[in-house]
Amino acid sequence: MAKIHSSAAQGRANQGMICSRILLTILMILLTGCSSLPLKKARRAFYGGDPAQADLILNDCKKVSPRDQLLCHMEKGVILHDLGAYEKSTGVLLESARLIKAQEQISIREQSSAVLLNDNVTTYKGEYCEQLWVHTFLMMNFLLQHKNESALVEAKQALEVFDRYPVSLENDYFTRALIALCYENMNLWDDVRIEYDKLYRAMGQKPEMPVLAEPGTGELVLFVGQGLIPPKVSTNIILPPSIRISVPRYKAPSEAPPLVIRSDGQILAPLTRSTSMGAVAEKSLEQRSAAILSRQVLRVGAKEAIAQQFGKENEFLEDAARIILFLLEEADTRSWELLPGRLLLVRIQLDAGVHNLEISSGFSKTIGLNDLNIIEGTRVYRSLRF
Repeated sequence: MAKIHSSAAQGRANQGMICSRILLTILMILLTGCSSLPLKKARRAFYGGDPAQADLILNDCKKVSPRDQLLCHMEKGVILHDLGAYEKSTGVLLESARLIKAQEQISIREQSSAVLLNDNVTTYKGEYCEQLWVHTFLMMNFLLQHKNESALVEAKQALEVFDRYPVSLENDYFTRALIALCYENMNLWDDVRIEYDKLYRAMGQKPEMPVLAEPGTGELVLFVGQGLIPPKVSTNIILPPSIRISVPRYKAPSEAPPLVIRSDGQILAPLTRSTSMGAVAEKSLEQRSAAILSRQVLRVGAKEAIAQQFGKENEFLEDAARIILFLLEEADTRSWELLPGRLLLVRIQLDAGVHNLEISSGFSKTIGLNDLNIIEGTRVYRSLRF
């Protein structure tokens, strides 16, 4: 009899521990949601055409959940870039790169909570493409500040990410062309040729070297962002009696309108390399899908075991546990949402002198670059966002 009482007491103790853990984690999720509210507000301000307010809301990211610190820094880096505050953007994005390296180690405690509940309880480490694009924006920032050596350092960091995830990132033509440009600025022509070989191979075209500026000309290099990258959404699969599998996916990218550039009234046809950010992001997520599904399988087994444990003592508790665990299943749809939908690298040779350019994209407002002074043998950089 004593053994029976002991066994029952042990069962109640185990249930109590499980209940406590679930309640603690639910509380943690709710608190996390509240502390990530600044991210939502900043994105709304940015979507509403007020990037300065978005920057103000994020401030130093101290009010954002520790799990979303990387997201906060990446969003803030893009906001500052679009505001033309390239030095500040660089500082924030360098912190993003530091966080990515610091978060490479797996937290056993976080993984355990993720298996029990969902992936939202883990620290966001960025999709493979997002890890690359931190270096992409850093390259652009440094070039816009005429810091060619620093841009080359970031180009080499970007190449390391390309080497780690070659399949996911092979269609990022913008970043590959930008890396080649960084080598070109330093007159490292063997490396330029290597990067152009990789670029044209990925594009399925015959490799070509860039055309050197003719005497009496200079070059205008434009970094152009169009639209917004598609958001991540969840897809749910329901299996009776109470199993819910929720996986993330990117919405399909939309077609970007053509870019039209006029110089002193004449339409130009410059060399352009572009990347569909949504298409590359989708491929990055696909490469992680096996790991995501493995955690899903573990989670289904863990939740079923928890529900059955409750059912040994009380049928009502088992039903209640199943409902709670069903509702807690949510796909991790966090992503770098303020990125453009398409990035274009545009290179235009212009005669030395002063030029007036008009750049338009679909129904967006035309952007004018007036009194643009082109000096023979030099490059001028501008970043635009439609």
